[in-house]
Amino acid sequence: MKKEAPAVKQLYRLRVESRVAERLAKLAARLGEPRSRLATRLFTDAVLSAKQAALRTAKRPPSRS
Repeated sequence: MKKEAPAVKQLYRLRVESRVAERLAKLAARLGEPRSRLATRLFTDAVLSAKQAALRTAKRPPSRS
C-alpha cells in the first residue's frame, strides 16, 4: 500500500466581499455543512485547478506565427 504524506491544515485570513460571504453562508446552510469546511474545500479546489492550468500552459509548445 502506498503511503501518502500527512495533510497539513493551514489557516488563511482572506478578505472577501460581503456578497461572497453571504452566498457562502447560504450555500453552507443549504448543504448542511459548516462554512469553514465549505470555504476550505472551495479554496483548495480553486488552488489545485489553477496549479493544473498553469502546468498545462507550461507544457504547451510555443505557437508558430
